[in-house]
Amino acid sequence: MLGKYLAIDDVQLPNPVPGSFEYQLNPSENLFENEAGEQMANVKRLDRLSWAGSFQCTSGVKETLLLKCKNAECVCTFQGIAYEGRLRLGGAVSLYELSEYVPGTLGLWTVPLVFEEF
Repeated sequence: MLGKYLAIDDVQLPNPVPGSFEYQLNPSENLFENEAGEQMANVKRLDRLSWAGSFQCTSGVKETLLLKCKNAECVCTFQGIAYEGRLRLGGAVSLYELSEYVPGTLGLWTVPLVFEEF
């Protein structure tokens, strides 16, 4: 139940679509070669968080997430740790078939998101 452990600017995200959520801790380093032909590395940091996933949500939550994607930066809380970064739309937003007839919403949507830590 990942939704309890993932929030964007204190907005709790719903559980991701099963099998769609992936995260990585990527190194941030510059590799180059010196005059002697040896490989050198300038390590900035080794654990830069990035994740991607699709989330099924109502039209109201969809609009909130799309607004968060337009911001230059946000705070993502992942498993209790806050990360500063950017949230972006990871593809096309899709409407679930015939969900526009669900009372109290303009439909049920699948929203793909990508987060990258600064």
